[in-house]
Amino acid sequence: MTRVVLLGASNLALGFPLVVRQLFSGLPRPLEIFAAFGHGRSFCTWSRVLFRALPGIDRCGLWTDLDRAADARASRTLALVTDVGNDLIYGSAPTVIARRVENCVAALGNHRAEIVVTRMPLASVERLSALRYHATKAVFFPRTGGGWSEMRRRARELDQALGEIGARFSARLVDQPLEWYGFDPIHIRRSRRAEAWRTIFSAWPSFGPAAKHARLALADVVRLRLAAPAERRLFGRSQMRIQPALQLSDVAIRLY
Repeated sequence: MTRVVLLGASNLALGFPLVVRQLFSGLPRPLEIFAAFGHGRSFCTWSRVLFRALPGIDRCGLWTDLDRAADARASRTLALVTDVGNDLIYGSAPTVIARRVENCVAALGNHRAEIVVTRMPLASVERLSALRYHATKAVFFPRTGGGWSEMRRRARELDQALGEIGARFSARLVDQPLEWYGFDPIHIRRSRRAEAWRTIFSAWPSFGPAAKHARLALADVVRLRLAAPAERRLFGRSQMRIQPALQLSDVAIRLY
């Protein structure tokens, strides 16, 4: 069995059915997927988008369940840490974010995982104008963040920290080229998502770049979109869900 741990935010959320499909085609099965992601997801604390809130990735239930599964047979454990950066706009210092990310990477290292970390999409972020930054911030994050020049400095500092974490834990670092992004500086363009995820997953030596293409039934795509994580708050009310959230043939999918 291959165990896959996915940690991220909105890019994972937007492309999750595609991500699952690529994992189906590029890795030997059975698979067990542990995934913590979501729009606006934080590595440091609870984060809320509209009426839904999710716990910080570094303290969600994934880690307890992953430790419990450690005794179960797995031929390998693969891990991806991506979408690091939301906490900057929430006001967290790069050193704080890096410490939380390092905690996650260290925990994955304890499971002898092959770890891949994506760098910050600096080429895309830095071409954003100050006007667009402040307009977006005023609408979505009026009480957090800082000035544009300060935010750019923090993004560079966090990216440098990610590189140091990767080197310290022998993780494979993946750059995110400008071509993956369009008008939206932080979300991978729909037309480049397949290429982007294939490039990221190919950093795992055991991922098969030439594996047979897999398809997902429309019903399974809908189930993936609607599946509930282990813990969340909707309209301020706590919800808990038993995991795995989904079982697709010989693939168990756990969401956090």
